[in-house]
Amino acid sequence: MKDIKKLLSRLLLFFLQVYFRWAKSSRVSYKAYINQHTRFEDHCKIGENTLVAGAKIGRGSYIGPLGNLTNAEVGRFCSIGRNVRIIDGFHPVHDWVSTHPAFFSAAKQAGFSFVKENRFEEHRFFDVSNRISVKIGNDVWIGNNVSIFSGVEIGNGAVIAAGAVVTKNVDSYAIVGGVPAKNIGYRFSQDDIFRIEASRWWEWPMEVLQEKADSFSDVKAFLQEIKTENQDFTGSKTCL
Repeated sequence: MKDIKKLLSRLLLFFLQVYFRWAKSSRVSYKAYINQHTRFEDHCKIGENTLVAGAKIGRGSYIGPLGNLTNAEVGRFCSIGRNVRIIDGFHPVHDWVSTHPAFFSAAKQAGFSFVKENRFEEHRFFDVSNRISVKIGNDVWIGNNVSIFSGVEIGNGAVIAAGAVVTKNVDSYAIVGGVPAKNIGYRFSQDDIFRIEASRWWEWPMEVLQEKADSFSDVKAFLQEIKTENQDFTGSKTCL
């Protein structure tokens, strides 16, 4: 029975990968793991040995190999390096005599428990109703070997330095790094950040982004152009 379930799981994974490549113009490695609860927009890429089960991945975002973004919501045009992982599962450190789950969880992680009901919040979610562990905004760059605690939200345009351990929310367009991650600075002035976010360029149609691509190399030129044209581009937010 286990062998049959394993075979069916592999067949489902194969058909999902073919579908995403064909219908979503996305490239999902045959060595990646996705499931039927994963949702993709178009032009995504998932590296080998990466787990994105129960995740939502926005247009143009790519995730490197060896990652684990289970139950994550990833915005559009994100650049996520290799070995980026969500840390799920907490243990009490202060007040409690022991950190062992046998004293606070009825899940029997070690095969036994001394309690009949959970006494500590061991799993945290950004969005409890939809069971989203971590929300990553649009245009976020996450370096290699980053760990993100569940329950965290990373704002639009943020940069997470390689090797960082993100334990709390990250502001839009902030640059953070370290263990635990701390704010190093911001990519732009607060006024420019407000104007970029107001543009919501990640929702523009692909053909408009192609037309405006040259202005993306200079934030002042970009902001001047959208101010001059005073245009409001919108695009589909719908995932599969």
